[in-house]
Amino acid sequence: MLTTHKGIPVYYTDNGEGNVLILLHGFLENSTMWESFIPDLSKTHRVICIDSLGHGKTACTGYIHTMEEMAAAVHAVLVDLQIDSVTIVGHSMGGYIGCAFAKAYCQKINALCLLNSTPFSDSPERKLIRVRANKMAKENYSQLVRMSFMNLFNATTRKDFENEIKEGLEEALKTPVQGYIAGNSGMSLREESTTLWEEGSFYKALLLGEDDWMIDSDAHKAAFEEHSDYFKIIPGGHMSHIGQVEIVLEHLHEILSNVQKNKSKPF
Repeated sequence: MLTTHKGIPVYYTDNGEGNVLILLHGFLENSTMWESFIPDLSKTHRVICIDSLGHGKTACTGYIHTMEEMAAAVHAVLVDLQIDSVTIVGHSMGGYIGCAFAKAYCQKINALCLLNSTPFSDSPERKLIRVRANKMAKENYSQLVRMSFMNLFNATTRKDFENEIKEGLEEALKTPVQGYIAGNSGMSLREESTTLWEEGSFYKALLLGEDDWMIDSDAHKAAFEEHSDYFKIIPGGHMSHIGQVEIVLEHLHEILSNVQKNKSKPF
């Protein structure tokens, strides 16, 4: 299905009935990353998966896609569907978009779950890595994507989930160079969301991988556990949707059940 944002098509899928659950993919991913989750989650919720700007079947609006602009595209889908209340689960970059959405459209968000994601902004070191990656994207894009994607998995996961990783890499390689640069630049520019996480009145959940070299789970436990309604460190690394589907689903069901129980809470 398609809606329009700033003159470009924004693609999404829409399955199931009930309270609305928005699933937002990460960088170099698209809505297909949620295919293993939709059959289960759509039994109890209306599940909407959106291709973010420059990813999947959604076009680019420029060479910088800020998280605020990505959140505005999500909002455009909700306006088109006349949806006023949502729970958002965002993987990696999708979590950054979720935070931007919570800031801009606080009256519409009931709950936000960050999956392998963080309220922190980029460190200076991470920003420098992104600058270098954008330069390489213009020179040897395929090699960059393959290297970036495969580095997210350890040797055991590569062996145990060979087919799933191959399919994920094929989808990553479909991301256009412009989409890569725009998304990477937008992540580098994103603001801190620590205050949002500490003070936001919506239901807040963090699901982190214990072996995720991009997100330090112990540091996040110290910084955010007391400010979270739900905080869990699960086995595996950054790509929990590939290596830990059943475990992630178990926690998502618990989170969604908690949100339902607390729906009378003033958000």
